Amino acid sequence: MKTTVLTFVFGLLFFSCMEDESLSALQTGPVPVGNWSNLKYQENGIAMEKVNELQENTYGYRFFSNGKLIHRANSGWCGTPPIVTSDFEGTWEKDGDILLLTAPYWGGTQVQKWKVISSSVNNLQVEVISYDTQMDE
Repeated sequence: MKTTVLTFVFGLLFFSCMEDESLSALQTGPVPVGNWSNLKYQENGIAMEKVNELQENTYGYRFFSNGKLIHRANSGWCGTPPIVTSDFEGTWEKDGDILLLTAPYWGGTQVQKWKVISSSVNNLQVEVISYDTQMDE
């Protein structure tokens, strides 16, 4: 009985000290690291707000400090409400004020190049320089 309790306590201590990599990667780093949603599409770009978490069935981006990206977008080709979204895992790179995003979507892969126009703690505005898609066969 003592061995079982001791093993349980040791296991509890071990797992309570483990860091959640995905959370820590969201908390540290320069723009655009974090969760971005409430997208407002403009003539040449996108304005978005930083949020604590992406709400279910809303569009958004999760930029991790390790270069990982989660793009929340339509699950399928149909855009008729109610919209159902899925998380698509990709990558991002930053070179000066240019962001390069590569991520799958329901029909293939998309590559976007953004220029950061303005950023603050809670807001990010980008100009979409290019947007290319490659359809799966």
